[in-house]
Amino acid sequence: MARSCPVCPSQTLNAIQASDVEVDVCPRCDGMYFDRGELERFPDRPSLKPLVNAAKQAASRCRKGGHLIPRALALCATCDGEPVGCPGCGARLALVNARVCNVDLCTHCGGTWLDAGKFEALENAIVTPPKAAPVSKGWEVAPATDGGADPWRGPGATAALPPSDSPTGGLGVRSPLACVHCGIQVSVVHAHAFNGDIYCGEHRPKGAVSGNSLPKSRDASTMPNLDMSDVVDMSDLVIWLFRLLRR
Repeated sequence: MARSCPVCPSQTLNAIQASDVEVDVCPRCDGMYFDRGELERFPDRPSLKPLVNAAKQAASRCRKGGHLIPRALALCATCDGEPVGCPGCGARLALVNARVCNVDLCTHCGGTWLDAGKFEALENAIVTPPKAAPVSKGWEVAPATDGGADPWRGPGATAALPPSDSPTGGLGVRSPLACVHCGIQVSVVHAHAFNGDIYCGEHRPKGAVSGNSLPKSRDASTMPNLDMSDVVDMSDLVIWLFRLLRR
């Protein structure tokens, strides 16, 4: 059965003999596909077995636009393209870093796809398993940036996370407050209240009360019940904050 190129649409691969190995090559993009164990039969090419565990969690390439598709998604979140498929079995390929270049591995049948030039790049290369990511406890929160490129930004996002010195302090998701003028989320200490509405520091009207001016301690009896065994009524919490800000 003819195999198809995972990158070029409707392009059949040609089987060529290289040494004693039959390799599938795309005549359009010059990419190469190796069945399980075939790449290791070239004495000056490394084994990619150390990358298998990483491939089980790695993202795939989008066939349409080359975007990364996490394994949890069936289609590209940017262009709805499908992930590249293995020419051998049809399973989605995983894009893994082999130090000298990226390679596409199939964790189902063990096949390997190499774009043009990557077979040459792997000559006498040393491949080692990637370092394990540190284990985090609880929820993993992406660090705030200083307004530059944000590697944590998801497809379709229009802005990076706020810098730590922004009006939200980089922690806007922890606060139910948002400026009625611009919609930016603000923490209590950066909020300004006026006539029952909340404003950020930039758009606060004259006479607004700053949340930073609140006393550091309050009588516990005036606080809403925040027992985590019960569901917190967010409206009660907001009303309580309004009352504090307007004192």
